[in-house]
Amino acid sequence: MRIAVVGAGAIGGAIAHALAFAGLKPILVARGETAKAIARDGLHVSRDGRLERSRPEVVEATEGCGPCDVIIGTAKAHDWAGLAGVIQPLVGPRTSVLPAINGIPWWYFFGRSGAHRDARLATLDPSGTLTSAFAPANLVGCVVYMAASRPAPGRIDWPTGRRLILGPVSGDCVADVPAIAATLRIAGLEIEESIDIRRDVWMKLLGNAGFNSVSALTRTTVVEILDDPALRAICADTVRELKAVAAAAGTPVEVDVEERLEAARRLGHFRTSTLQDIEAGRPLETAALLDAPAEIGAMSGVVTPVLDTLARLLHRASARRAGA
Repeated sequence: MRIAVVGAGAIGGAIAHALAFAGLKPILVARGETAKAIARDGLHVSRDGRLERSRPEVVEATEGCGPCDVIIGTAKAHDWAGLAGVIQPLVGPRTSVLPAINGIPWWYFFGRSGAHRDARLATLDPSGTLTSAFAPANLVGCVVYMAASRPAPGRIDWPTGRRLILGPVSGDCVADVPAIAATLRIAGLEIEESIDIRRDVWMKLLGNAGFNSVSALTRTTVVEILDDPALRAICADTVRELKAVAAAAGTPVEVDVEERLEAARRLGHFRTSTLQDIEAGRPLETAALLDAPAEIGAMSGVVTPVLDTLARLLHRASARRAGA
């Protein structure tokens, strides 16, 4: 398979390294100083107690690269509209596009039965750019369980987590998901083939929405949140709201609230991606983690006061950091 990884941040760098280290020769689409650093020195990744080096093919411009079999897009949800033009030259009729993103994806209602079939989520795709750019048949949902950080361009710390959950977005999906899964397993990634990718999206979000938001607002790790009764209660209320929204939207998630919270303890003193983003001055994933599930709640008749409050606080924190 000809595989392109779009984005050379923590997750994109880790996936590209795993593929290259296994000899699968991925194309890594990167920009600016990151592209230059990787082209010059390769990727340096710390995993399993070892420092490894790989040299994936790095490109900044995708025109002329031709179609790929698989594109793994690791940009944050809010960056996808800007990358649509970069990804398009890599897409052919049977290309599988895997948006490896946190939170609710813009494609959530594509090909979905029910009252909101093919509805566009305004919080994620306000101009319709993504809806126009990517056909549902080419999309494969991808839920990521990887803990990685990027201390410098081309340098990745990857202490734990290799799991990706893959599943078709629509019934007319052209992707051969088992073949993609088999190829990614060669790279040492732990691939689960989903029978209901939307349920898996919600299951991940039950942890992400609360922990990521609270950690960014309070500068705390996951374990510190779990051990603080007040912060833990906020995360528990977030899980309850998300379960209500998921059920109303047709995908009930039967999981105990406290068990879902405690499942995050295995991450230890992990600094969530949103905490890393706010400390680094990067844009936050507030739309995908909070605004979009609240939008689905409004569409489904479910009020979401906790999600709304966390979103307002994060938006304000972002605006204050930007000097607004």
